[in-house]
This record gives sequence, structure tokens and C-alpha cells, in this order.
Amino acid sequence: MTERPLAKARYSWMAWAFVLLCAVATSATAADGDASVRRALQQATSRSAPTQVDARAVEALSFRRDPAVSARVQQETIRAFGRNPQQVADLEKVIGSGKMLREFDRILRRYGYDPTNLSDVLAAHLLISWEVANDRDSRQSPAGQRAVRRQLIGPLAAVPEIAAMTNADKQAQAERTAYLTMVSALTYQSLKRSGDRQALDALSANVRQGLLGNGVDLQRLALGDGGLVAR
Repeated sequence: MTERPLAKARYSWMAWAFVLLCAVATSATAADGDASVRRALQQATSRSAPTQVDARAVEALSFRRDPAVSARVQQETIRAFGRNPQQVADLEKVIGSGKMLREFDRILRRYGYDPTNLSDVLAAHLLISWEVANDRDSRQSPAGQRAVRRQLIGPLAAVPEIAAMTNADKQAQAERTAYLTMVSALTYQSLKRSGDRQALDALSANVRQGLLGNGVDLQRLALGDGGLVAR
């Protein structure tokens, strides 16, 4: 989960970001409604992570960052979340400046993930969503954190629609997912500090609902050395 420099920031957009997050909880990935993606996620979480991953699968889901794509996704995200000039200005500071994406990258590297691999980004989204939905800290299981990425790489690389994505498509999807994940994480941290149990429960329910759309019930998964698997 996010650590102090960014997590302690008191952004004025936090409250309405929570409302928007609830509204788009079922939009974590571009292919959320695709049956093959649902099957891949269900397959990934139905068994422990393999000890190794296929290098070809890793390569198929990797991408090179194009600054033009990053700039486009930044502006799309700011327009989606900004509801007035002050909110837009606040978002420019943390999204337009690149600060939020840099923090996301730092979190992934701490997990042992690659922020330029779509599967690793989606694995981080799944892991952080599990934290929020269960009010847990995955840092208690470093081996489990590392295992989640191994769970997802093979099944996702086998989805034809994902394997066929262009470099720009993979980057754009990864960065959209990164922003959604960070809003969820930062909202969670803010509500934890404020002790707002009612809002935390609502956030947990909405994050859980978002993954239920993919056939994954975060509250029925436990994090262990094999990753996120059914209790």
C-alpha cells in the first residue's frame, strides 16, 4: 500500500474521488466484461502461483512507455475526475506532474513487479483491491505479494484479445488502471486516518463489487505464499 509522502497528502479531491470510484468500480480494466478475461482471472485465483513464469508470456504483456500516450491518459484522467477548476488544478499537481504514476511505479517495484508490464499492473490492482476490500496489509506476506504476479501472467497472456493489444493499448490500459488503483489506495488511507468506518465499509463494498464483475470475490481470497487463493 502507499507509504507516507503521498499517502499523508490532504488532497481536496479525496472525498469526491471516493464517490467517483464507487461509480466506476466495475471499470477496472477495458476488458472487464469479456468472458475470456473473467475466466483467466478465475483460473489464476483458483490455484497457487507457479514457481516460475514463461518468459514469452512476460514479453507478450510488456510495453514501452511513450510520453505521448502518458500525456493523453493523464489528460483523460484529469477530465474524468475534475469537476471544477480547483479540482482540475489539484489533479494537475498529482497526475499532470507525473507524481501519482511515479508513486505507483515505486510501489510495484517494491513488490518485485514491472510497471511496464500490463499483467503486473493488473496484479497490483488485484492485490491493492484485496487490501481495501478486506482492510488488510499485504506487506505481512512479501512472498504472497510476489506470487500474485506469477498467478496472473500465464492466464492473461493466453487471452487472445490481450495478446493482440498494441504497445500503446497496453500502456494506456496499464496507466488507466494505475490511476484507478491509486485513487482507491489513497482514499482508503485517508479514511483509515480519519477513522470513518462507515465510509471505509462503503469503499470496501464497492471495490469488492468491481472485481465481482470479473468473477473474483476478494473477500473469499486469502493471501499466502501461493498468492491470492480461495480460503
